[in-house]
Amino acid sequence: MKTVTPEQFEEFGPCWLETAAGRQRYARVAAMRDEWSALDVLALDGVSNEDKLWAVLREEFIDAPVLHEYVCRCAEYALTFVREPDSRSIAAIEAKRKWLRGEISNDDLTAARAAARAAARAARDAAARSAAWAAWAAAWAAARAAAWAAADAAWTAAAAAADAAREHEVKLLKELLREVKQ
Repeated sequence: MKTVTPEQFEEFGPCWLETAAGRQRYARVAAMRDEWSALDVLALDGVSNEDKLWAVLREEFIDAPVLHEYVCRCAEYALTFVREPDSRSIAAIEAKRKWLRGEISNDDLTAARAAARAAARAARDAAARSAAWAAWAAAWAAARAAAWAAADAAWTAAAAAADAAREHEVKLLKELLREVKQ
């Protein structure tokens, strides 16, 4: 399994080293060991999942093929929240895995990616139209204060969902790293 020293990690340029509190926190963590694996970082208490993922999702910690597989697993997980996923999105994930196995060319992978992006744009545009209509109807029917309260609740729910997603992404990465014994 690849490891990184605290000195090597500093070369990644984490933004929290820009504050005194961040440097102190980092010094405490860095003093815990001379070298860190991705699994060591992912197991840290008191570090946000977002920071853990920022730290380890790089080739200094994890080989590129494993990072690509991780992205595939995250994409598959994201598609579980879509009632009827577009077949182009599913095909793009399979194309990535075929590319990793050397079964398709870079051009084939690029074409699959373009198709998946077109599917994502179409879904985004449809969702935006639905959301815009719902927001307009809510604003028209409700008082301005109620609309702002609903917007605040939506943002809070979105933040909670993002936290839950990051937690799941850390779990997926830990499982994958244990599988490949990176």
